[in-house]
Amino acid sequence: MKLFLDKQLNTNDKETAIIAILNGMYSKKYDHLSTSVSLIGYEMTGKFLKSSNRKERTIIEGIRDAIQSLVDKEIIEIIDKNNDNYIFSSKGLEVNSDQKKFVVLEQWEMQCIFEKANKPFNVFSFFCSLIGTINNQTKEWHMPQDEMSSLWGYGKETVNDYLEQLEKMQLIYVYRHKKRRSNGTYYKLNNSYGRYCDKDAVIAEAQKYSDTVECEDFVEKLDRRAIKLRYNAYCNDAKKYRNNFDAEVDLCRQSITYNKLLKYKPVEGYYDGEYKQGELLDLSVFPDEVRNAVDDNWGEPVPMEHDFSIEEMLDMPTEGEVLSEPILI
Repeated sequence: MKLFLDKQLNTNDKETAIIAILNGMYSKKYDHLSTSVSLIGYEMTGKFLKSSNRKERTIIEGIRDAIQSLVDKEIIEIIDKNNDNYIFSSKGLEVNSDQKKFVVLEQWEMQCIFEKANKPFNVFSFFCSLIGTINNQTKEWHMPQDEMSSLWGYGKETVNDYLEQLEKMQLIYVYRHKKRRSNGTYYKLNNSYGRYCDKDAVIAEAQKYSDTVECEDFVEKLDRRAIKLRYNAYCNDAKKYRNNFDAEVDLCRQSITYNKLLKYKPVEGYYDGEYKQGELLDLSVFPDEVRNAVDDNWGEPVPMEHDFSIEEMLDMPTEGEVLSEPILI
């Protein structure tokens, strides 16, 4: 089932989710929509919600609140109602693409978000806004995060969090450019993004985008000693990595970056009076599924000198923000 959301509609997070699913449920064959809170919840999540479950109860309450607020705003109209059972008129539910522009979503995308997101109404609304910016022809766009925060009313930390959640769900693909403008400003290029199913197109268009800007490559500093210590701990069966797939993937990604930079700038030092060059880390110690997950990672963020978290790395300056000092190659 496809869901349609009017781009010009002014709705909050809960209202956005409800109007999207109601538009998807409505059929032009009828002049009304007969449904209930229970059925709406089922279409949104793929299962019947139980009020005894705290998270599911929150969704049920959100559905009720959003229906009432949509009615109060005169976006939708109730013909008849009995407790949680509703008959809506066609008002606000008809889709006429000749007169309005719509964001088109898939029902399974909504269900994935409501299953996995920590704040499903908020993350879904953010996803709708993000998808609405993507170029339909190129399947990619590169809006700066500051603009996302300004336009959609989220803090930058929240933007980073929601992007990361959507990446983990494989709903979006983010291409993180390893380039900065070569005009002395040290602006990083905005990340390019699109639907995960359009990954190849996003990568191709992101590279075309970077070719339109005079840029230079840069390599961010790594604390190679810290990575080597983590790698050695992993090889010695450290508890931190037991049954911790995400930690293994993160370490594997760091090890790959370690090897790349080691080829660029070898480790210098002396051992027993003779020069000793650092050796590449053996990536075969990681299981195939870990290496595959890294290969399929969206953008491969590079751990930095002070062991920044993913959120901190995503918060690094992009176009429109100036670095306090250049990042050394």
